[in-house]
Amino acid sequence: MATFPLPFIPTLSYKTGGRRFGANRDGGKRKHAACDLIAPKGTEIYAVENGKVTYGPYLFYRGTYAIEFRLDSGKVVRYCEIEKVASGIAVGSTLTEGTLIAYVGKMYVDSMLHFELYNGSGTGSLTVRSNSPYQRRSDLINPTDYLDGCALLGAVQYPVGCALPGP
Repeated sequence: MATFPLPFIPTLSYKTGGRRFGANRDGGKRKHAACDLIAPKGTEIYAVENGKVTYGPYLFYRGTYAIEFRLDSGKVVRYCEIEKVASGIAVGSTLTEGTLIAYVGKMYVDSMLHFELYNGSGTGSLTVRSNSPYQRRSDLINPTDYLDGCALLGAVQYPVGCALPGP
């Protein structure tokens, strides 16, 4: 079972509203290519599975960064809107599930992890502006069920506004 990328499940659901995969952007001209996991700036972000860093960190959007991993399962994960990567994380780094890899960043009002998932069958850049409606590589998949199946990484203190998963 994969590990949830944050130490808690956000109270603001990544399954509803503008935070969900497929939500309209730019007046419906494009779709949201991720699940947004709302968390306080600086929250630890973990490797969801064993894998290897393939690209990044690189500037993503409005002063936040992204980093990409190829998981041993073959999937590709892009963690976006991060503030910085953890010490020792660089291209070629081999990761063990649950390894600290980065920290949540903040662009506007909410700080969050923008979590993208790809089945791994594509090649090239993950952002493809000409590929409507998501403007991403063709192997982009909805990460909602994947995140729902993840386990939390041990007991932690939960920040205000965050909660344990429901029954």
